[in-house]
Amino acid sequence: MEAQLVDTLSDGELKAEIFSTELPGEFKVIYRDAANNELEDILLTGISSYKQRETEIRDRLRQLNEGAPLRKTGERGAASEY
Repeated sequence: MEAQLVDTLSDGELKAEIFSTELPGEFKVIYRDAANNELEDILLTGISSYKQRETEIRDRLRQLNEGAPLRKTGERGAASEY
């Protein structure tokens, strides 16, 4: 089973694509710019629904829109770290 797109959030010209992975409690968020280039690829773990972290995802979109530095690709975002 592959990761499945469950939602897309946007802020200005940036967007966050949220995928459900094969592992329970794990979601992948890919942040993209207006040209659809990947900016960040973050794993969220230890949650039952991405909705639990939607505020943090939207905050990160806003930060990226304001020019925040990029995180490493594949960096994990545990529930207590985000």
